[in-house]
Amino acid sequence: MNDFRGVSHQTLSNYLNEHFLGSEGGVNAFRAAADTWKGTAHEAALLSLCRQVMADREDLRSLIDRLGYGGHPLKIAFTHAVRLVGRVNPVNLLRQRQAGLAQVELDVLTGMLRAKLAMWETLLLVASKDPRFDVALLRDLQARATHQIDQVRGIIEATWEERFFAG
Repeated sequence: MNDFRGVSHQTLSNYLNEHFLGSEGGVNAFRAAADTWKGTAHEAALLSLCRQVMADREDLRSLIDRLGYGGHPLKIAFTHAVRLVGRVNPVNLLRQRQAGLAQVELDVLTGMLRAKLAMWETLLLVASKDPRFDVALLRDLQARATHQIDQVRGIIEATWEERFFAG
């Protein structure tokens, strides 16, 4: 671990690893949402978002490794458990697009992306006092998260009427 003075390594390590753990749930949530929208134009968009979230997750893993904050074995095991149950999609078990739960599912995806955006913004604040961070990468990740939120908003805007108004 880089011995940068002043930073609480325990707090930063926990913060990053907890976000990494949560990101597994995000990947699974996007896969499940793609199943909800299977056979529609939105399926491809959600699968693309899933790949984008996976890429961001890999950037986070690289950041954690560069800082020397590798995952705790118990957290890694928990990540594998999350992966196994994640496809169940408790938000929309029946994967019905016309139900209110489909809107909740999209709202949850938006919330997950907003949490990720908040993490990048927080890390930019940390980077102002910790030179170990790649500020350009964090800004890129921040922009990617904003764009991902916009993509989900686009799906919501294109589909809300089918849920809230009778044909």
